[in-house]
Amino acid sequence: MRMADSDVSPDGFASCGATLPPEAPEAEFKSALMREQYRSLARLGPYVHGVVILATVALCGATARTSSLLDGIVLPAALLAVSMFRLISWLKARAGVERVTLDVARREVGGASVLGPMLAFALSVMAAVSTSRGDNVVEFALALVAVWVAVTACAFCLNALGSAAGVAVAAATAPLIIAFSTRGADLTLWLAALLTVAACFVIRMLGENFRMFAEIVRSRFAIAEKQRAAEDARQAAMTIALTDDLTALPNRRCFQGQLAERIRTGTETARPFAVGLIDLDGFKPINDIHGHPAGDDILRQVAVRLARAMEGRGSAARMGGDEFAILCDGIGARDEAIALGDEIQAIFATPFAVDGLDVALTGACGFALFPACAHEPDELVRLADAALYRAKAIGRGGVAVFDRKAKSDAVGRAAPVVAPRLAAADSKVGVVFQPIVALTTGRISGFESLARWNHSALGQIAPSAFIPAAERIGARVRRRPSDDGPCPARFHASNWTSLDRPA
Repeated sequence: MRMADSDVSPDGFASCGATLPPEAPEAEFKSALMREQYRSLARLGPYVHGVVILATVALCGATARTSSLLDGIVLPAALLAVSMFRLISWLKARAGVERVTLDVARREVGGASVLGPMLAFALSVMAAVSTSRGDNVVEFALALVAVWVAVTACAFCLNALGSAAGVAVAAATAPLIIAFSTRGADLTLWLAALLTVAACFVIRMLGENFRMFAEIVRSRFAIAEKQRAAEDARQAAMTIALTDDLTALPNRRCFQGQLAERIRTGTETARPFAVGLIDLDGFKPINDIHGHPAGDDILRQVAVRLARAMEGRGSAARMGGDEFAILCDGIGARDEAIALGDEIQAIFATPFAVDGLDVALTGACGFALFPACAHEPDELVRLADAALYRAKAIGRGGVAVFDRKAKSDAVGRAAPVVAPRLAAADSKVGVVFQPIVALTTGRISGFESLARWNHSALGQIAPSAFIPAAERIGARVRRRPSDDGPCPARFHASNWTSLDRPA
């Protein structure tokens, strides 16, 4: 089935049996992990830079009298500018986090992995330098510990980056340990040792957090992969169910769904379309003479030509055997349908090449129009089949369009020759039992059998049309004086008498 051929197209379905290379799932997982890292940064990135901004302002306020040009102006200004810029950028990125491309996500994550440790290192250096000139050891220690706690909090906001968060803690810890050690006081030496141990624990915790984060992403990815595989299997099953194995066109079931959908759309938009049935003339001898493989090859070629003819304006389907169907938009008048039939005939102008032979074929076309002929799918197909019946009666390559007047004329023409057709496989007389109610008691006193001729192409034919043929096969006909007009024929089991035909 081709995507251009129909609204219900299995080309949109995943092909059955398609497998990915072994490295593909891992690469897809890394892409999914990268997207989750970007989402985490978009959520928590503003908090990281907010903490850096607050810590920088607090240090500048506490050490304003003792600060130098470097640690009092240059470093704080650089930290504030970078953090403010990134804070605004992440706030803007939140709105389009789901639409961002993988390349952008990779670039942003890579930039944050470098910028995070750099900001932590710069903040620690600024704190160590700006507080080193003070004489109060306790104030010095408290200031550095406060900075380390702030940097550690930022690192936990960056734990989705894996090693980058640990590097940020190490980059923030190293300048502070150096500052504690060079101070030489017992308190600062103990704090340097304590800070070293605490940094190791924090880095280990960040590593565990990242592994948990990655496992959650992997679990979600695995669930999504299973759901996708199940959807692929479902789509493959739909492809098999809706596609003709031989021609790859939509099959009868798919065509019925397309037709119902077209009717719904046509009812809403008042857009007409044509339903066409195409039957190949003289196809059976090809199978008998050249074999079924040759016949199958011809059917495939016919399918390709029909699909190409309907491309962009409708769809083609195989109904079974050598019968095809088409839906063509914008066809609302008889002349348009006839012109469409001529186009269909043109696809048979070029002979079909099979096993080195050129096989000439024609096809009869019958059309029913929506909404002119009917509004129900089954009725449209039945009327198109009736038109196909008339087209085949015209001769090879005939084209016919259904209309009500043609149906009445066909019934009239069928009456003189109906007797031989009563035994045909596609035409039969059915019997319907009707209860007889007594006028005095109001109770059912018996049943009478009513004959109905159900013709597959012409539909239900009135008894007044086929009773003349019944006379020629020996039925005795009489008329009740009380009747004013024609009524259904009654065949009684006792005398096989047809009642109530007009004299």
